[in-house]
Amino acid sequence: MTNREERTTMENNKKTGIDMRGGGIDADKSSNYIQEKVKDINARLCALQGVSNIVIWGAGIHTAKLFEKTNILSYSIANIVDIDERKQNEKYFGYIIRNPREISWSGVNAVIISVCGKEKQIMKSLTELGYLGSIVRLYSDEETTPFYLLYDKRISQNIIGGDYDNWTDACNASSGYDDKNIIAKVADSMQKVLSGDAVWERDGCLFYEQKFVYPICAAILRCALQNDNKGVRVLDIGGSLGSTYIQNREYLRYVKNLEYIVAEQKCFAEYGHKNLENQVLKFINSGDDYSNYAGVDIVLLSGSLQYIYPYEKLIDKITEIRPHYIIIDRVMISNRMRICRQVVSKEEIYQASLPITIFSESWINSCFSPEYKLVEKNAASVLEYAYFTDDKADARFYVFERN
Repeated sequence: MTNREERTTMENNKKTGIDMRGGGIDADKSSNYIQEKVKDINARLCALQGVSNIVIWGAGIHTAKLFEKTNILSYSIANIVDIDERKQNEKYFGYIIRNPREISWSGVNAVIISVCGKEKQIMKSLTELGYLGSIVRLYSDEETTPFYLLYDKRISQNIIGGDYDNWTDACNASSGYDDKNIIAKVADSMQKVLSGDAVWERDGCLFYEQKFVYPICAAILRCALQNDNKGVRVLDIGGSLGSTYIQNREYLRYVKNLEYIVAEQKCFAEYGHKNLENQVLKFINSGDDYSNYAGVDIVLLSGSLQYIYPYEKLIDKITEIRPHYIIIDRVMISNRMRICRQVVSKEEIYQASLPITIFSESWINSCFSPEYKLVEKNAASVLEYAYFTDDKADARFYVFERN
């Protein structure tokens, strides 16, 4: 490779998009776009054959997905660096994440930039660090979508945008959705799961391969151990027709006396109560008082907190019943609070636009204080992203424990 040039390039695939809800399509309808880009990336990496002492710049989801989907680990990776001080010195796939300024760049033979859309800034930083060797860019200047988010626009399109002054303005700019139409289609999907035609569903979309949500399962199992396996009570707020429980029920079948209560809007709660309840799964109206569930082991908010307003009242309702753990999954986080509009278009399921709150990390960290402490945070169980001109939001996972 010549200085700052790659030996191999391929034509940019311009048929790209972003699935903001992450996985909101039939899992068996995966597009070829990801596969095409993975082939592109592997072709670019071929320039590193026989090269030693390679550094990867970027220790986020993108690099994790590279490890999963490409052959990058077949090359001589010596170090992984990241400018995020929160990541530095943490263990990451067997590597210790290092500060770029700690590296002796004179001995580095190649750098792989593993941050989509930040290539120019990183190249500038490398110049400032005195690095003059080869750089492998995985994207052209025109590409702004990480390879693992590429999808077919004909199948799904979910977009988060806007920056509204208040919730009312966002509501006025949104169409809302037809509760009766959605419940009918989600119920139909759930019945297909229960009859064995699919393995699980989320938001009415069917999936045909088992995928457990291990962080949530682990929290339930932890409670079971703490209770000597005498019983675990979970209150899932905004849990649709019990999607999370149904998806993970095989994993949780050895938890004795599990009680899984779904709190949902009236039409979902009524349907679930009439058609889906059993010894484990129960349904209540989310507008009801939660005092009857005081002392539940876990309150779960998975992909629901950002759609509830005013969310402060919900936080108060939750803290009043003093659960042992509070789990927030698939909540959208950026550097500051903002109110947006989300456009959801799921082929043959529903189309809608609705207001959504993007929370700040500082707000999430303090929203249950002082009664609760943050004990775990990670990427969400479903990758979700939103891009703004001044910021980016991504979905995350948090566990709070009662003090």
